[in-house]
Amino acid sequence: MVKQGEKYKRLPVTFHRTFIPERHYISALLRFVAGSVEGSNQEISAQTGIPVGKSDGKVPAIISYCTGMGLIQINKRVGTGQRQFGLTPFGRAVLLEDCNLSESLTQWLVHFHLCRRQDGAEIWHLCFAKGYDVLGMEFSEADLAAYLERICGKRNRSLIGPLVRTYEEPAGLKSTGVLVRSDGTLQRSAAPLLSGFRNGFAAFFLSLWEFCFPDDHQVTVLDFEAETYWQKIGGWDERQYEIILDMLQEAGALTVDKQMRPWVLSRFAEAKKFWPILYDELA
Repeated sequence: MVKQGEKYKRLPVTFHRTFIPERHYISALLRFVAGSVEGSNQEISAQTGIPVGKSDGKVPAIISYCTGMGLIQINKRVGTGQRQFGLTPFGRAVLLEDCNLSESLTQWLVHFHLCRRQDGAEIWHLCFAKGYDVLGMEFSEADLAAYLERICGKRNRSLIGPLVRTYEEPAGLKSTGVLVRSDGTLQRSAAPLLSGFRNGFAAFFLSLWEFCFPDDHQVTVLDFEAETYWQKIGGWDERQYEIILDMLQEAGALTVDKQMRPWVLSRFAEAKKFWPILYDELA
């Protein structure tokens, strides 16, 4: 039997080796990939300063984070321990405009990518997408642990791993405010409805469409959500979601037919139009 995470090529539960995604290491890896075609863990470590041991270390974890974040792709494996890398259009935009991942927009977009049903990370997808209807926007760490255990089974180590710390530590994705811990409760925040984020939302939305509905010009909002978990990943209520769709329509990414029930979305652009202009509207 194929597990859902394997079916959708999500990063496995322990891909992170308990490390958070430290942005300065992600930046170093992006620079390495831009200038090098391939490399082993040891070669990457030597050129980037990312720590690695003889058999493990932070290099494999950072590589996995960068693939789950949609920043790089592993084109092929060449020889023992050697991989051939490439930047994605998103990764190229980040390298050129915000290599330190200091912009809140960048951090939200890498968070979105980790939450994807396809090619994201298993625990991120379960927490922020599939688990939305169970956990809501406020839950305890115990609730999250119990929910993950029901799906993934008991493990020797915490299934939550570094997920919460990722959004608590400044070296990680704290600027998003995605998760805030207070008195044993985890409060989740919805992605901000900022006009400067419009191109980023459009690029990510269209990349989901192109993967899940490559041959369809039109889909209903219900069908789109069932396949992509887009609204749940954003953490938006119905009114916020309507605003997001209006923003995407203003950007020229789609049109929304609100005369139909459920609403019908028509795609009017491709993601590749928006990745190069990701940061153009930021104040």
